[in-house]
Amino acid sequence: KGKKAEDYSVLNDYIENNFSTEEKATLKAPKYFYELKFEKPGDLVMPIIVEFEYEDGTKERKQYPAQIWRLNDKEVTKVFPSSKAITKITIDPDEQTADVDTSNNGWPKNTESKFDKFKKEKLKS
Repeated sequence: KGKKAEDYSVLNDYIENNFSTEEKATLKAPKYFYELKFEKPGDLVMPIIVEFEYEDGTKERKQYPAQIWRLNDKEVTKVFPSSKAITKITIDPDEQTADVDTSNNGWPKNTESKFDKFKKEKLKS
């Protein structure tokens, strides 16, 4: 999908209206924008914890409180600007929330099941 000049003018207007001259001088334009859609299949409202792993091996976590679901209790979309390419995204990396389906918590998709992981660990010992 090609970008039009209007797409960039919205971002430029936002920066112009919300950042001081000093902030604009140090602002680096992000090279990448990642859009993630989070879905909540059940009725339980939990926070969203996201871990990003970048191509240089560094990691960053973002946490959103349970109130993120107040406007839409089925799905929430967030955009993440980044100056570095993301190689891996994990939702709830420490399994702290009551997620009913952990098979869809990573990108790229992990094809190894918990049983496969268990078998691999048993073979090592």
